[in-house]
Amino acid sequence: MELDLGFMASVRRFASDYISSGLPLNLINNAGIMACPYTLSQDNIELQFATNHLGHFLLTNLLQDTMTRTVRETDTEGRIIILSSLGHRFTYSEGIRFAKINNESAYTAMGGYGQSKLANILHATELSRRLKV
Repeated sequence: MELDLGFMASVRRFASDYISSGLPLNLINNAGIMACPYTLSQDNIELQFATNHLGHFLLTNLLQDTMTRTVRETDTEGRIIILSSLGHRFTYSEGIRFAKINNESAYTAMGGYGQSKLANILHATELSRRLKV
């Protein structure tokens, strides 16, 4: 199945197709891009943040019920794995610049990468907290 994590319509289409397949699911969020020049995604979101974080975040949320069904049907603990990197250390001094995600003049390739990787870590931490049994 085709999936472009930087384009939210593609993420939604993939999730719908996957859910329709009826296949079981364990999810590993690993795709990404690194330190690229300032570029906007098709959704007009800075491309590293869109691809490295928002696409994975949306995909995980759209497939969470499928994961729950897999766990229930197989009686096996499910896994959602969200990979990051040490790149989270290279984020901007204030962390994630939510109000400046698309601000080209404030953008640096490593700062953009770093904030996307920090967002991955925060997502994994919160998801773990919410899904604890």
